[in-house]
Amino acid sequence: MGISMVPGLFLARHRQAAAAAQRGLILGRQKMHLQPARMTRFVGALENMGIPTTAQAITQEDGFSEAFFAHLGYPLIEAMDFTDAEGAAHVHDLNHPCPERLREQFDLVIDGGTTEHIFHIGTALDTCHDLLRPGGLFLSFVACDGWFGHGFFQTGPDVPWRYWHHARGYDMLEVSIVPRKTPWKTIPIPDPTGRPRGGEMALTGPHMLVYACRKPLTAPPYRPPIQGHYASE
Repeated sequence: MGISMVPGLFLARHRQAAAAAQRGLILGRQKMHLQPARMTRFVGALENMGIPTTAQAITQEDGFSEAFFAHLGYPLIEAMDFTDAEGAAHVHDLNHPCPERLREQFDLVIDGGTTEHIFHIGTALDTCHDLLRPGGLFLSFVACDGWFGHGFFQTGPDVPWRYWHHARGYDMLEVSIVPRKTPWKTIPIPDPTGRPRGGEMALTGPHMLVYACRKPLTAPPYRPPIQGHYASE
């Protein structure tokens, strides 16, 4: 996954929440995936959000996204990958638990469309939690309904709400789905807990799930999450 229109606009929306972070990590070193026509539209969308920019200011010769993050005011973003082939600073297979040396070392962790490609996705999410310092910010943009075959999983809203909010105690700043064909159309997704069939929705075409949440300063007791339509809390 790379930074296309949907992730780019999502990251721009949360630039102020990320501004206080001193150390950031992204899962997989991400490239900018915006062809010229889309780049022009993207630059216009950023300007409409009060972010003056140019295509040159948010791109770099090797195609990766560090210039984009810096332009938005994000801290220096280090990358974690299972190989160093693309210059990741931290080599780790997310099918395995968080390395002790990296536990609570980051103020910001970004799932750049990576966890749906990890077979042991629960372990990968636990690692994201363990990487964050208390009070840290987690941002995620992942494949949602209508993206069959993209990865192992299509992630639904029970993941941010039931795992991050109810099981881990995170404060949810945004939970939305966005159609890939209309990246400006953000559809907020409320907590599915206790709703019939978890607030099930039928979607047409590829969507992305984007969410932002903040780790509590004091962690609540952890219990493995269950889906919202089986829970009453």
